[in-house]
This record gives sequence, structure tokens and C-alpha cells, in this order.
Amino acid sequence: MKQLIIVFLLAYASMFSGCQVLGPDDPREDGVSSHRETWDAWSDGTYSFSVFRGCFCAWGGQMWIQVVDDEIVTAFMTERNEPVPSEHFGDLHTIDDVFDMIDRAEREADELEVEWADEGYPSRVFIDWIEEAVDDEMHLEISGVVPGIHPID
Repeated sequence: MKQLIIVFLLAYASMFSGCQVLGPDDPREDGVSSHRETWDAWSDGTYSFSVFRGCFCAWGGQMWIQVVDDEIVTAFMTERNEPVPSEHFGDLHTIDDVFDMIDRAEREADELEVEWADEGYPSRVFIDWIEEAVDDEMHLEISGVVPGIHPID
């Protein structure tokens, strides 16, 4: 009888604790993957976009990026009116890189906020990797995504 009461109390506590068993129908996973599918259907890997990078990192601020075959080929700091040297392209992110960052943040970050564009790409991302740490947050605002190659005027 004592074991039955313990089992009942554990079952009761788990019902009201807000815990949830995650599995293949987990809506968090479904949301990101469905947005990525929409993005993949819309983009062929060649596009340009504007991004504001708010972070304590190199190459923060407003910039324009051209991606060809899923690789950054041109980046331009619009606030300073100067190109980003190609040796620093590895510090920047394609939209697919941002999806990967979101996937990682879902598993590892203390806080993650994402807003999505109709074309499937993340239009606003805020990540706080460690709540108590200073200078680890990342804020991205992506806009002006245009398929194809677009030279700078």
C-alpha cells in the first residue's frame, strides 16, 4: 500500500510540474525544422542580405553580405562604408550558419528568442549563452534578403 501511495504521489507531481516528455512531436524541434525547410525551398544558396550584429565581437554592426553557393563572397560594413576583408569572412554568418547557431542555442543557451520571416529565415535572433555571464549575448537582425547575385552600388 505504501508503494502505491508513493507511485500515486509521483504521478500526481509529474502531472502538475510542467515537465514534458519530448519526442518526435516536440513543437520546438518542429518549428525550427519547418522554417529551415521553407528557407531551403525559397533559397538556392545564392542571395544577399543586410544584417545587424549586436555582440561583443569583431565585425559587429550593420553590414551587407553576398552569399554564393552557401559561401560568403562579399561583406560590406554599411555604417563605416568599407568592405570586410575576406580573411574575416569566417567571423560572419550565412543564414544557414544562423540556423545552425539556433540549433546549438536550443540545446546549450540559457535564453533564445527567434522571430521568423515568411521566407523561413530568422529575421531576429537573441541568444544569451550564459545567464550570469557578461558579454556573451548575440543579437542578429536580418532583413533585405534577395535571391541571386547583387553587386554593391
